[in-house]
Amino acid sequence: MKNSLVCIKDADEMIVIPGDKVRFISATSATNIEISYAGDDNGIGTADVTCTSGKADEVLKELGRVLTSTTGSFVVADNVNGYYMPNVSTCAAVAISA
Repeated sequence: MKNSLVCIKDADEMIVIPGDKVRFISATSATNIEISYAGDDNGIGTADVTCTSGKADEVLKELGRVLTSTTGSFVVADNVNGYYMPNVSTCAAVAISA
C-alpha cells in the first residue's frame, strides 16, 4: 500500500494527496507549510496548513519522514473532525489549478 497525506479544510474542500504525487513541501513562513502536488490532469495543486509559530520546520521534517518511511493515509489536518498532526492547527486552503 502506498502512502498519502489527508488535508480537510471543510465539508467541501478536502484532498487526499498520493505520496508519489507530492512535488515539494515548503515552509512559506514560521507558521505555514505548503504541500504542492501534481493533479491527475497534470495541473498543480496546493494544500496550505497553519502550524504553531516557530514549528514549521518540525512539521516539514515530519511530513518528509512520513512520505519516505510509512505506508497508508496520514492525516495532516482535519478541520471537520478537529484532528491534526502535532504542531498543526488548521488546513487553511486547498487549491487545484490546471
